[in-house]
Amino acid sequence: MTRCSRLLRLLLVVLAAGGAILYFSQSEGHLRGDTMKEMLEPFAKGKDADKAAVAKAIIGNYTETRQIAALWSGLYWGFTWAAAVFGALSGLILKLESYISEEKVKKDIAAVLTVSAAVMITVSTGGEFQRKWQANRLAAATIEEIGYDYLAVKGENSLTLVPRIRDALKHRHMAILGKQEPDAVVKPGAAPAQ
Repeated sequence: MTRCSRLLRLLLVVLAAGGAILYFSQSEGHLRGDTMKEMLEPFAKGKDADKAAVAKAIIGNYTETRQIAALWSGLYWGFTWAAAVFGALSGLILKLESYISEEKVKKDIAAVLTVSAAVMITVSTGGEFQRKWQANRLAAATIEEIGYDYLAVKGENSLTLVPRIRDALKHRHMAILGKQEPDAVVKPGAAPAQ
């Protein structure tokens, strides 16, 4: 086995291990806010239909936004760090002479790493991974706050919290789209504004 193939295998093992650690650290079982969710469960299973519906909406939307935030965070930071590592390795491979002595192989590996780094940054930036991560993270924090407000009043007048949940989700969607204000909504039967 040549030094080149050993180096490539080591690189793949390191990247696979890093990816696995990132993936498993972002799973639902490790999401923050489990205490709030556990405290809302009795209300969600309770006999009061309004309290149960709102508690379920809080739990469901919180869990969803946290999972999506973890996904976008993993993608954003995974691409960012992988691009940094690939970029650094491409320069390092060109300078190392004891591991890879054949110039053509060194240049090929460096070129592949450089292109990979460029593609990762382009995809991450063009896909606006950071904005999507931050929008979902903020929505999850807002919904978690609503959950604690629900608990503070023991679910009384819980339907008053529904507009806040709606607004948190609408702001999340608007942030993902990069818009500050929603487009005007035309009600059925009404003429569009000109």
